[in-house]
Order: sequence, then C-alpha cells, then structure tokens
Amino acid sequence: MNREITNSQKEIEAVAVLLMDGFAGKFQILNLPKREQHYLLHCLVEHIIKNHRQKLLIIRDKSIKGILFIKPKRWHLIEFLIILCKQLSCKSIFKTFVFFCALDHSKKDNEIHIDFIIVSKAYQGVGIGTQLIELVKSSAVNGQSVTLYVSKANIAARRLYERLGFQIKKEGKSIVGRHLHGINQWYLMEWKGSNNHEKEI
Repeated sequence: MNREITNSQKEIEAVAVLLMDGFAGKFQILNLPKREQHYLLHCLVEHIIKNHRQKLLIIRDKSIKGILFIKPKRWHLIEFLIILCKQLSCKSIFKTFVFFCALDHSKKDNEIHIDFIIVSKAYQGVGIGTQLIELVKSSAVNGQSVTLYVSKANIAARRLYERLGFQIKKEGKSIVGRHLHGINQWYLMEWKGSNNHEKEI
C-alpha cells in the first residue's frame, strides 16, 4: 500500500476519475452539467489532498486500485465552496452544499468514520476493499470504533462488512436522502476494536 500522494495534476486527475466512477450515480442526481461535475470532483480531490491527505488511504502499484477516506474532525467547507464559485453557478453550488450536508455524519471522539471507499472497476473482487478496511481497523486504539454507512439495497457490501466484523448499529429511512443522493434506506454499521496498539490515523 502507498499512502503518499503528490500534488501533481496527473495524480489529482487519477483520484478524481476514481471518484467519478464511484460516485457517478450519486452525482448524476444533482443533474449538474458534465463540465461542472468534473470541476466539482477535481476541486474535491484537491481540497482533500491539501487539507486532509493524512485521512486518505491509497492502494496502488502502477495505478490506483482503491481509495478510502476517513472523516476529518472538521471540514474546511467555506474554502471549498469559494473554489467552486470560480466555475459553478449559484444554483449548482447550493445543490452541492445541500448534497454534502445530507451525507455528513456527526462523528464521536472515539469513532473513526469511513466517509467513502472506492475500488477501481479493474480491481474489484480481489480483496482491495477488504485490505483498506483492515488497515483502518488496525489503527483503532483505546476502544475506538470504526463506522460506515451502507445502502440497505447494497446487500453484497453489507455482507462484506459483516464478514469483517461490522454489525448494524442503526438503520434509517430518508425521503430527502433519496432525492439528494439516491439512498432511501440505510444502515449505520460499526466495528468495535479491542486491545489494538497501532497508532491512530
């Protein structure tokens, strides 16, 4: 695994493409023009690399196989929105803001929350997602838990998380969420660590 990422445009573009693949369905619901959608994802990657790169796990050899992002304690949303103002319309910025607010999770002090995990289509089914999650689990210390959300309809993903020791902590339904990011019913899943002495991410 390689956790290092440079500020090169090539590297940023590679992560942006992977984000596009992973979130294509969700961002399509925003109905943004393709140019604005691409710019949004590009800015999101740059923002993460600049402000939260220590929270981004990357597995790759010659190409990026998978990425996992751990929710930071605080997002620098104002800075992010200011960057978006350069090329997005006011309507698109508002829709984007509401979209991210709907996906936000109030993280507890003893919680490591996985904001998103994406595996390249070329490497799905070979254990990349498992490897990323195991890396996060190994970082839990002093009774920290690891949490993530999964769509109730995504049975395969839920079963994978259950095999990795996650249990359903909460389930919910959101009409607003269905319209904003396409997920109507969801599970909040949790893994509780024990006696881990690895350093926290």
